[in-house]
Amino acid sequence: MKKTVKKLLLVFFLILIYSYILAIENVPEKLVIFEGENITIRTLLGLNIKSESGETIETVSNTKNKTTMKLSLFDNINLKNVNVDILPKTKVIPVGSIAGVKLYTNGVLVVGMSEIQGIDNKMHKPYENTGIKEGDTITKINEVSIDSTEELIQTVNQAQGNTVKIQYVQEEETKECSIEPVKTSNNEYKLGLWVRDSAARSRHSNIL
Repeated sequence: MKKTVKKLLLVFFLILIYSYILAIENVPEKLVIFEGENITIRTLLGLNIKSESGETIETVSNTKNKTTMKLSLFDNINLKNVNVDILPKTKVIPVGSIAGVKLYTNGVLVVGMSEIQGIDNKMHKPYENTGIKEGDTITKINEVSIDSTEELIQTVNQAQGNTVKIQYVQEEETKECSIEPVKTSNNEYKLGLWVRDSAARSRHSNIL
């Protein structure tokens, strides 16, 4: 009986450790956010992202243009640095006569990049050497227009691991690249990109 309990405890701790390793790896080394924006990076209990002075991402976004945050365990063990680049808030001011036109922002914004652990238990960077970077806006996957993170995730998974053609906007220039998604142990396909809706309707970033 005692041996069985010990085995169960060992399995539990191994799963717990593995979960924390994945959570740490999934936190991007670089984030791009807008000034004053509140975003949420989901982590496990005890994992915190703060500056050396104790500021959170939300606090820093109101005060600085660029800073380095630290991912730590219970605020005592430093695990990795997260470079945060804060873009100035942009306002669109309509002028002239109202014509009943609504303005929408298409595509999803790349706000970070992170290694992905594949089903082979190796770490991969599918986005590497493709030219895509933080701050770019993905507008199409395989010629299909993308308007939300949900559409992007669904389209990538539908490719079943085959190379996807990505159209994105970088500094007002439309570009294209190809990325081969990595299959994870959860039978999902990921590109290693942290993305969120370009429109202000979403404040959460998703790892794709």
